[in-house]
Amino acid sequence: MQHLSYKTSGNLVILYQNAHQDLDNQLTGARLARYKAATREVTREKLLQGSHFVYRALRKLGFAEDICKQAFSVASTYLISLPQGHISYSNSGDYHVLTYSPTGSCGVDLEEYRDRSQAVYDKFLGSWSVQDKKLAFYQKWLEKEIAFKCPTADKITYESFENYLLGYFFEDESEISHLKL
Repeated sequence: MQHLSYKTSGNLVILYQNAHQDLDNQLTGARLARYKAATREVTREKLLQGSHFVYRALRKLGFAEDICKQAFSVASTYLISLPQGHISYSNSGDYHVLTYSPTGSCGVDLEEYRDRSQAVYDKFLGSWSVQDKKLAFYQKWLEKEIAFKCPTADKITYESFENYLLGYFFEDESEISHLKL
């Protein structure tokens, strides 16, 4: 199967909203260990949903079944070994997002855009003077998470939808396509 990236000739942002359906637990190895170690049901559910989403996204990208199945076995998505390109994954609330770059590194983070206390904004932002502390807080938070996943990230793109803020970075500045699963 030819990779979807050849059709788009660039980078991809793949978004999925949970369908709240019962999913088969196909987890194995380190991923299953994380699932069993989780103390909260919501964490176990996110691990299972995220694994199924990453599997489906990798299949959509055209990767072989043995590569896609790593979504059910590796401890974290960034450990999935691809023969071509790079991926990054995040989830928040009801959404999962995966970025794929066929040629360069990439990073993504997604956060539910909810109100926090003024004390949280002040503690996180320090003496940084900004008009919209909530927006600055979330942008800075996304930057921090993306930099952890992709240390070369220097120019982050932000998009908001519903009650979420999405941030992503692609090292390769090719065209960016968006896909919903």
